[in-house]
Amino acid sequence: MSVLIIGTFIYALGGRLPEKFESVVLINSVGCKSAPTQTVGTVVAKNIVLTVAHGVAGQSSNSITTIDGSVIQAKIVAIDTELDLALLYIGADKGGESLVPVVLGSAKANSKVKFISFTDDEQISQTAKVIQRLRIDTQDIYLKEKVSRPGLEIDAHVVVGNSGGPIINNKNEIVGIVWATSRSIQNRSWATRVEAANDMLNLLSMSNPESTTPEVVACSR
Repeated sequence: MSVLIIGTFIYALGGRLPEKFESVVLINSVGCKSAPTQTVGTVVAKNIVLTVAHGVAGQSSNSITTIDGSVIQAKIVAIDTELDLALLYIGADKGGESLVPVVLGSAKANSKVKFISFTDDEQISQTAKVIQRLRIDTQDIYLKEKVSRPGLEIDAHVVVGNSGGPIINNKNEIVGIVWATSRSIQNRSWATRVEAANDMLNLLSMSNPESTTPEVVACSR
């Protein structure tokens, strides 16, 4: 199986829906790669954005852009390089307070869902399908250690830069975040189930999340 990790420039096609999700944001990161990295994040707790680790690891600066064009600086407050997950803090005084968290939910096999991404600064919603729930045997973001993640196999058009894009169920709950797509099978992609982030969220001090500083990690490949 040939898999493409997706996290630089954002472009998406497919069934497009007019619905917009204010709490799904574009993330721009700079500092450790030859070009800026763009990924997608979702507000899942007060002032906390969930995204993929491979887009923000080792970067010196991360910012989010909301659908109204507001740009807010963000700080990494938790990161898991095995699960490829990261949490970013956005200050309430900088506009983060207005972004309402999306509820964490679960996905059923063969269910219709939405996949949210961005084309440049425009948010795109496309119809997708959960093929199956599964454990995904893969590698960490440095391609060094074997890991197993709770995952979803998705039928969705996903391209480079869509990493971190949320999978949203029919209750408008986030059920997973996309991190890879197949190089050989059209519209075959994979997401990490959102419950994988529970431990990071539970360990985070919600009373003062900005005070949390995770272990420094290197830039991903």
